[in-house]
Amino acid sequence: MTDAPLELKISVQIPDDQVDALESYFYECEPNPWVLIQKTAADPYYLNGYFNQEGDCTQAIAALKETFPQLDLAFSKEKLIATEWQNAYKQYVKPWNDRLLHWVPLWAQETYSVPEGGLPVYVDAGMAFGTGCHETTQLCASRLVDFYLSDISKDSLTMVDAGCGSGILALSARALGFQNIRGFDNDPDAIQVCHDHLKHNPSLSPIDFSVDDLISGLPENSIDFLMANIQTNILIPFAEPIIKSLHASAHLILSGILTKEIETLRLHYLEQCKHLCPNATVLMDSREKGEWSDLKIEIIACESKKII
Repeated sequence: MTDAPLELKISVQIPDDQVDALESYFYECEPNPWVLIQKTAADPYYLNGYFNQEGDCTQAIAALKETFPQLDLAFSKEKLIATEWQNAYKQYVKPWNDRLLHWVPLWAQETYSVPEGGLPVYVDAGMAFGTGCHETTQLCASRLVDFYLSDISKDSLTMVDAGCGSGILALSARALGFQNIRGFDNDPDAIQVCHDHLKHNPSLSPIDFSVDDLISGLPENSIDFLMANIQTNILIPFAEPIIKSLHASAHLILSGILTKEIETLRLHYLEQCKHLCPNATVLMDSREKGEWSDLKIEIIACESKKII
């Protein structure tokens, strides 16, 4: 027998037609007790939740069913001793890298060897949807590394992580050496997580994280490199303030986009860019990772934007 404190794990199989909606929902929630997993492509999806106590578990299930009333499912429940609880996330959250950038869960900080010349960002592996492991974050991070390795002049650049969640992209930019960086989210809890992540990375200089939305956080004509890792149903209606926030020649990285939605988003942003920046050259390309896509937009030599 053990006197170690007990934790709770709950689990339920998820219908295939509900996976996309759940993944998008959890991706927007920071921090998050839920993990959506599929062992192999042939296996069903399971939703696992990890909780400190019974009351937290009950509230989380009620909140989930309020948002997704069609998920009238019975969760299985098991108790975990503390060590099992701490190790549970290690099955799903592991160190990963994109060229010189390395994202390292705190539990692996002492065992993961960052290669010479590598740049680490340490993340709290207790937040499964805020660790950088999600495909949409990885797509954005890869674009960030591309930009860092390019021969584009980066002096005095203003970089913004819009809807920053746990702050991983902003911290990654800081690790790469970019100076003028800020991040914002409309969720105060997310901003607290960003500050916690800064504490886990004492070698990185502070970043301005604020509670703002896609209006207050995006002053017009103020940004050179904008990352918006946000869902398509938000990116489309806020296309105008997003584009207007960019300097005359700027880079815009959009993610959080299901591949089946990418063409709709691309056409919408192309139309808005031509409308707001009629004299600009607009370059676009997209990449896929799993069922997710990104959209990179370069707006070149836009001398002025139309005032609508």
